[in-house]
Amino acid sequence: MNFQARLEERIAKCGNPICLGMDPVLKLIDPCCPDGSAEDKIKRFYSEILECALKRNVQPAVVKPNSAYYECVSVQAMLVLQQLIADYRSAGIPVILDAKRGDIGKSSAAYATAAYDVYKADAVTVSPWMGADSVGPFIRSSETNADEHGAYVLLRTSNKGAHDFQDLPVVRSDDPRDKAEAFYSVADKIMEWDGNFGYLGAVVGATHPEELEKITAYTVAHKHEIPFLIPGVSIPGVPGGQGGDAKTVLTAIANGGGKRKFHVLNSSSGLNFAYQRTGNPANFASDCIDALEKLAEACDI
Repeated sequence: MNFQARLEERIAKCGNPICLGMDPVLKLIDPCCPDGSAEDKIKRFYSEILECALKRNVQPAVVKPNSAYYECVSVQAMLVLQQLIADYRSAGIPVILDAKRGDIGKSSAAYATAAYDVYKADAVTVSPWMGADSVGPFIRSSETNADEHGAYVLLRTSNKGAHDFQDLPVVRSDDPRDKAEAFYSVADKIMEWDGNFGYLGAVVGATHPEELEKITAYTVAHKHEIPFLIPGVSIPGVPGGQGGDAKTVLTAIANGGGKRKFHVLNSSSGLNFAYQRTGNPANFASDCIDALEKLAEACDI
């Protein structure tokens, strides 16, 4: 079973397309877990969220730790990340390592080994900027690895600087009037590189649903729908979100002709620190799962 099929199966099993971002911010974790080292606090915070999710049988489809949030704490925190990945995967929850890798071929191969064989992630985010030989090592077919890993290629991001390059006009044929934004050329390459593997997805932000609809329609028209990792979904009342709305996002995909149920919607701060809505950090785990459950309900369209 390839990675895209695994996503469909997992979303059907847990009943929602939610991706729980796991981005520790110590000043927000401190009120919840006041004792111990920074590494102890991070471990306890995400372990209690996992425990609560399993106890209530309200699980995200996938989780997505951003490696930078662990790397900036300490080397020991990176070991905590490795252990959290193992714990969540042991509970049956696939893990996307958000590391945005990409380099010359042999260096990308080393990054892929780190993500898949050291951290043991199911998938990793990658940059397409250096081309096919940079992305290729992150594609692992069932012939080479039974774990069926996947990779999400940055396609259309939601940060303010995205327009610097992603919106540049690219001439797409001999006719100089035939132009489109550069991110459509990236979409072409993702579909080309994926071929019949079924191992690649794309990162597409939640904050511009009209573009999400167009990108979906573009892949559907090329008969190669690809799974989206959609960051930027916010939880009302929790600071730090990017303003994306889950129902609007899924409606945009449907309006674009998307049929396959393998897209995942990411919320990090909104779920991690949902206790900010109630002001009771002692209930951080249950507040997180409450917010996850409500977000999953919003996805039932």
